[in-house]
Amino acid sequence: MSLLPPRLRLVYLSALVLLPVLLLPLKLLAETPLSQVARSPSQLVALTSQEQAALRQGRVLLSGDQGNYTARVMANGSVETAWAVLTDYNNFANFLPSVESSQLLESNGTQKTFEQVNVIRIFPITHRERIVIAASETYPTKISFSMVEGDLEKLQGAWYVTGAGSQVMITHQVIVEPASNRSLFFNIYKDNLQKTMAALKQEIEQRGR
Repeated sequence: MSLLPPRLRLVYLSALVLLPVLLLPLKLLAETPLSQVARSPSQLVALTSQEQAALRQGRVLLSGDQGNYTARVMANGSVETAWAVLTDYNNFANFLPSVESSQLLESNGTQKTFEQVNVIRIFPITHRERIVIAASETYPTKISFSMVEGDLEKLQGAWYVTGAGSQVMITHQVIVEPASNRSLFFNIYKDNLQKTMAALKQEIEQRGR
């Protein structure tokens, strides 16, 4: 290095000092589990023109499989109305299919805990699942949730609320694991999720009239 001209020597020394700083974010990202990397709708793959048109027409978009799903729906209404529907914990049974009962157990500012009983009917069998969910609210854009007690192996995800003029888009991301009967459970869960998103759209639009 002593053979380098003074100006190049200065550049070389500066590079040696800055290199660890520049590499540190890459190292941290490589060591961070994907499950811990925050993701929001703006960071997801952009919707195609066909998908955007489907949302504008009121259709539910649902993707994913094996317990990892993303669902979207667009409703006529405001962000405030959508938020009121998504946080109406005591009344989910009044407008969400497969929910038999729901009850807010604890409210501490933006942290909520509620109990929900879901009913799954597979003729001639009726199966009930009880879950207790902890929700963290970031008004008016995001509700993160995770199961703290219940009949499932795992349940966690988030609701996102995005204003779009006179409409509002609801995005739901969820990871769910049943205690048993995985294939049957996933088929039923995906169908119920489709119906849940459609029911949310209907409730938002009814409250906004």
